[in-house]
Amino acid sequence: MRRLPLLMALLMLPVLALGEGIPQAPSRPLRAVTTAGEVEAFLLMPEEDSLADVKRGYIRYISQNEWKDELFRAEYWLGGERGSVLDLTIRERYGVKFDFYAGNMCSRAAYAMAVSYLGVDVTPGGMSAMLQTRNLYEPYDNVSSLVGVERVDADRNAFNRLMENYLTDDSYSPVYVYFRRPNGTCHAVLVVAAMPDAGRYLVVDSNPPSLQGQLKRVYFISFNKARTRIINSTFRQSLAGSTVLQLCQWHLPEDSPENAP
Repeated sequence: MRRLPLLMALLMLPVLALGEGIPQAPSRPLRAVTTAGEVEAFLLMPEEDSLADVKRGYIRYISQNEWKDELFRAEYWLGGERGSVLDLTIRERYGVKFDFYAGNMCSRAAYAMAVSYLGVDVTPGGMSAMLQTRNLYEPYDNVSSLVGVERVDADRNAFNRLMENYLTDDSYSPVYVYFRRPNGTCHAVLVVAAMPDAGRYLVVDSNPPSLQGQLKRVYFISFNKARTRIINSTFRQSLAGSTVLQLCQWHLPEDSPENAP
């Protein structure tokens, strides 16, 4: 009889070995995580031959940088046929240059990622397709009215309220932060988690900077008390001293189809 437990243990070894490579579902929601690695587990990345679907509570990652990021997918930026005026990857057409294209449409990428967290399937190109125009006005209220989300706006001093919405209610998106860097260029990121030490937050960046040769899609930033400036970051040299221009998030109303049981 003593051989039976040993035999059962040996039979279980192949099963355990097979299970080692199976990714485990996150044990807590995105808004409750505290490390960059945990955030990355909630980013839905495109595969080599397929795009990522939207899944509520996760962020469908959309890259802007077709030159440096292997995760860039032109399909996310097509509002019409390739080469048409609604192709947001092109920088000029018939000799006419476009002021805005995928590489500098950070706010559009951030918007699409924010509402994907709410289960809303919108891409930057899809936004242009909805309204049949290449250029759209930020912060995209005309798109929000079509897809059934509401913008929650705030002045810079109300950042804590927006974070409280997000951290306590899954019908609110991560917080959108639009800022001007010290070099004069502007950018948008999503604040998706708070780190254990007060004042530090984890952001998702659609045009990720590089650190030691690796793109960092998730990194930390911290603000001054008035939330008017970024005072520290994983990329302190380029972001410290940035001026916060806008804070907002999006809310999924109770009567939205995405809230249906």
